[in-house]
Amino acid sequence: MDEYDTDDYEKASLSLEFESRQKYLDELRKQLDVLNDPINKIGSDILIEQAREWYRIGHTIKGTAPILGMSRMGRVAALFAECWEWSYETNGLAGDEVQNLFQDCYLASRPLLHELEMEFEINSKELLLEQQQAPLKEALPSQLLGSRLLVVDDDRVLRSYLARKLRLEGYNVDEASNVEDAIKLLRENDYQLITLDLMMHPQSGYEIFEVLKEDPMIKWLPMLVLSGRNDMKDVVRCFHMGADDFVTKPFRFEDLSARIKRMLLRHMEFALLAFNDPLTGIHNRRYFDLQLQVEVNRAERYNEPLTLVVIDIDYFKAINDRHGHPAGDFVLQKFGHLLQSCLRNTDILARVGGEEFGVILPGITGIEAERIMNRILQRVRREPIAKHDSFDHYITFSAGVASWKSGKSVQSWFQVADYALYKAKRNGRNRVLRTSYDMARNNLADLKLQAVESKTILVADDDRMLRTMISDQFRKEPYKLLEAQDGETAYRILVEQQPDFCILDCIMPGMSGFEVLERLRMEGTRAAKTQIMLLSGRSSEEDVNRGLELGADAYMFKPFSLIDVEMKVRKMLFAVQSH
Repeated sequence: MDEYDTDDYEKASLSLEFESRQKYLDELRKQLDVLNDPINKIGSDILIEQAREWYRIGHTIKGTAPILGMSRMGRVAALFAECWEWSYETNGLAGDEVQNLFQDCYLASRPLLHELEMEFEINSKELLLEQQQAPLKEALPSQLLGSRLLVVDDDRVLRSYLARKLRLEGYNVDEASNVEDAIKLLRENDYQLITLDLMMHPQSGYEIFEVLKEDPMIKWLPMLVLSGRNDMKDVVRCFHMGADDFVTKPFRFEDLSARIKRMLLRHMEFALLAFNDPLTGIHNRRYFDLQLQVEVNRAERYNEPLTLVVIDIDYFKAINDRHGHPAGDFVLQKFGHLLQSCLRNTDILARVGGEEFGVILPGITGIEAERIMNRILQRVRREPIAKHDSFDHYITFSAGVASWKSGKSVQSWFQVADYALYKAKRNGRNRVLRTSYDMARNNLADLKLQAVESKTILVADDDRMLRTMISDQFRKEPYKLLEAQDGETAYRILVEQQPDFCILDCIMPGMSGFEVLERLRMEGTRAAKTQIMLLSGRSSEEDVNRGLELGADAYMFKPFSLIDVEMKVRKMLFAVQSH
C-alpha cells in the first residue's frame, strides 16, 4: 500500500470498528431483553429449555464481546453462563430437583445480569465518545489478495464483524450461519480457507469435519477452528480430525488475521511442492489424479460435459539422444508453457509422465476438445518450440481425446484416452484422435495380444512383496516374467537373457540400480531392444537426471499404482513395436 492507501485503510478500519460495535450493542440489547423475560414455571422441561437458552446467550456474549473491546462484559457473561451450564447435564434429575436448581441459579444470576446491564450502558456511552486510533496494519501479501474465505458461525454479529474486517484486508469472504449452509457453499465454490465456530446450534462444527474428510473437492482446505470453550479435549479432537489451527474466544482480530495469513501462505507453499512438477512448473501427476475425481464429481452433479486429453511428444527420446537431456528439459518446459497459454484458466494441465501431459477440460465436449487440440498442434508445427545452443527444436505431438461417460470409473476413462493416444501413434503420430468407451472396449483386447506377444519383463527389486505384486500384475497376460532380488542378479539376467523390459529398483543390495546402468553402459553389454524403467522411493530431480543420463528410459516414484506401472510398460512396449 502507498501512503494514501494506508490512510484510507486506517479510516475505513476505524469506521468499521465503530459500526461493528454499534451493531453489536444493538444485538446485545435484544439478548439482554431475553434474559430479562419473566420466568415460565410450567414444567421442568420448560425450565430446562429456558436455562439452556440463557446459557447460550451468556456463552455467546462471553465469546464475542471481548473481540470488540468489551472485556469486562465478556468476563461477567462467562460467570452468568456458568450458572446455567447444568441445563445440558440433566439426566437423572427429578422434576422438583430441576425446579429447585433453577430457582437457586436464577437468584445467583440476577446480580450478574444487573452487571451486564451496567456494562451495556457504560459501553454505549463510551462508544459515543470514542476517538481511539486503530493500529496500523500490515498490507496483505499480493499473492493472497482475492483469496476466498468461508466464515462459519451462528453468532450473526461476530460473523458479520469477521467477514467485513477480512474483506477490508483484501479477501473475498462468504458467510454461513449453520452447518447445512456451509456444506452447500463448500460444494458450490472454491475456497482457500475456512474459519469454523465449533459450538453452533443445532449442529456442531464437528459435522463439517466429516464432510471435508470424505469429499475430495474440499479435503485439502486449511481450517481454523474458533471455540468459546478452552477445553483440551476439543483441541485434541479437532487436530485429530484435520484442523490446522485452534483459537479460543475471546481473541484479538489482529491475532486471528496473522494466523490466517500464515496458514494461507504455508498452504500455498505446500501445494506448490506437493502438486507441481519442478521442471515445467505446471501440475504433476499426483494433483492431476486428484482433480480427475473432483471434476468427475462436479460434472455428475451439474450434468455437464467433461473431456480428458492425453498428449505425448513425438520422438522425444531422439532429442535427448542427439542434443542431451538439458535440451530435452528445455523442450518440456517450453511445451508446458505453450499448452498453458492455449488453455482456459478453468482447464487443468499437468505433466503426467516423462514427455506426457494430461489436460482436463470441464464443460467441453469431445468434439470441441479435438478442435482445440488440433489448433494447438497446428501452432506447434509452424514454429520451433525452443532454441537451445543455437539449435531450433521443432516437435509434433500425438493426443488421445475421450469424453467422460456417467457410471464409468476414472481409471477406465484414463485408459480410453490412453488407447486413443496409442491409436494416434500407430496411425503415424503428429495427430489428434478421439475415441469412445465402446470403440476402445472393442479393440483393447486385440491390441493387448498384439503388443505383448513374446515379450519378456524383468522385475528387479529387493522387496519380495513388491516384486511379487508387480509380477502378478503382468501374469494375466502372455508375458514371460523374470525376477531378481539384487543388482548383481539383475545385471546377469540383462546381459544373458536380454529381456524386452526391465523394472529396476534404484536401491538394492550388492549393486544399486544406478550401478547396474553404469556397468551396462561401460561394458556395452545392454541389448538394444531392452528398455529400462527405474523405481525410486525418493522424489528427487537429481536422481531422475542421473538415471536418465545413465541410460534409463523412464522413471517412476514409489508409492505408485500397479495399474500405472502396467500402463506405462505397455505404452513403452507399444511405442517400440510401432516405431
